[in-house]
Amino acid sequence: MRKHQLAIVCAAVLMPAAAFAAENFPLSYTSVGLEGSYVDSGNSKDKSVVRDNLDNYPEGGLNVTHQFNPNFSVLGQISYAQPETRNTNLDTSLLRYSLGGRVHPTKFRVLDWRPFGGLGYSYTDINVDNGPSKTEDAIYLEGGFQRMLAPRLLAEAGVRARTELEDGYVDAQPFIGLQYVFGRTYPAAPQPVRMAPEPMKVQAPPPKDTDGDGVIDAMDKCPGTPQGALVDSDGCPKKLTREIRQTLYVEFELDRTEVRDQFIPEIGELAKVLKQYPDSTILLEGHTDSTGASSYNQRLSKSRADAVMKVLINEFSIDRNRITTTGMGESQPIASNSTAEGRAQNRRVEAIVSGEYSEILKK
Repeated sequence: MRKHQLAIVCAAVLMPAAAFAAENFPLSYTSVGLEGSYVDSGNSKDKSVVRDNLDNYPEGGLNVTHQFNPNFSVLGQISYAQPETRNTNLDTSLLRYSLGGRVHPTKFRVLDWRPFGGLGYSYTDINVDNGPSKTEDAIYLEGGFQRMLAPRLLAEAGVRARTELEDGYVDAQPFIGLQYVFGRTYPAAPQPVRMAPEPMKVQAPPPKDTDGDGVIDAMDKCPGTPQGALVDSDGCPKKLTREIRQTLYVEFELDRTEVRDQFIPEIGELAKVLKQYPDSTILLEGHTDSTGASSYNQRLSKSRADAVMKVLINEFSIDRNRITTTGMGESQPIASNSTAEGRAQNRRVEAIVSGEYSEILKK
């Protein structure tokens, strides 16, 4: 009967977890959480524990985990239970200390759940009311799945097989847990690649060249070339197509979308570039820090980009059709989210002007 109750509890925990949008696992992190489990001690029913062997029992634990890299983590646990002896129904108290390592695959997922396998050691202190006490040493193997429910919330479920070292009996322990994650690190955002301008070519001027462009008058199809311009074999000016790129950062206050007055002049300078090159376009990327849910941060970052767009339209008369906005949420931090200064830098809008213009090459 208790096994059926545990199955119902596991389903009640895992089914709501599927409703959350899956989050990416950090490269490394530390977590603290609670675990609930059910120990099936049927495999040890022929082994005497103190006065009598223990009946099946639920167990609660406090977990501390540190993931060093995407493939390896360490788990420490303190757990407590109050089982009864199987035949004599004596009350006992059980305190268990466990330490183990876990291995995680880098990319393999099952419906956004990350599998893991582990090996560890347990030390157990068992006390019987009005009776003697006993300690046990055991090793365990475990396997299960984990899922990031939110940027700082991790759920897991699995099963352990614990082998007592002195007598060799094996107990099964299905478990579920919920952990709070902190001290996270993520991959660094890629840096933009800037294109180098094409090298300028220089031609030596031949004789009888009236406009001095390096092509003799008899072959010059473009007389009157501007002084110092590079020309082709027909004496016509060469033009160079250049890419326009200018980046702007606008920072925002926590959970706000209003553009602060101190950034208006910088947006004005960006508007001058847009007016100087009327064929150029601009992309506004909104960003947030890691405070709050990722879905809310996604909407907040888009609203910040839209706020800068309104300043360009209303204050500097930039055509709406030349502006594109997007929200990047908390996915691309440029500073650590563990400090107030870093979070302030991450609450920003980045504006990138792009386009092409042609100019006559000079010697």
